[in-house]
Amino acid sequence: AQPTCHECYYNIGFAYLQKKDEKQAEANWTKGLEQKPDHAETLTALATLYNTQKRFDEAAAVSAKVSASSAGGNADAIYNQGIILWNAGKIAEAKAKFEETVAASPTHADARFQLGMALINEGKIPEAVASFEEYMKLAPTGQFAAQAKAMLSQLKPPVR
Repeated sequence: AQPTCHECYYNIGFAYLQKKDEKQAEANWTKGLEQKPDHAETLTALATLYNTQKRFDEAAAVSAKVSASSAGGNADAIYNQGIILWNAGKIAEAKAKFEETVAASPTHADARFQLGMALINEGKIPEAVASFEEYMKLAPTGQFAAQAKAMLSQLKPPVR
């Protein structure tokens, strides 16, 4: 009824995703982006879909458009770029995105956790410990809290 309604395509795509019909979700989000190419929610949904499908290059390209469409770089969009890069095995590039996220939003807890993981990968244990400790201050019951506690118990020397 409203072929130029980008929000409609976004919502239809979301409904298809809930039904586990990724092909139709992608098709509707693509139609929505034809109407409004910089719609951040649609771009983010499409990037997330591509990431879960292990289409990392496409996910990174779409995610970059989210950052470009957000004034000054949206911290969540930058974080999502980092996750996509991490999943693609591009750890150094992911670390840079997590650092960029923290610079844009110092209270972005999940970026602190992921930065800690990247720092461990580089063998920078004291820096990783600091990043996990900051995560625990920001999100003591967050989605990575158990992992962060476990990492801290393994990485920190026991107090005597």
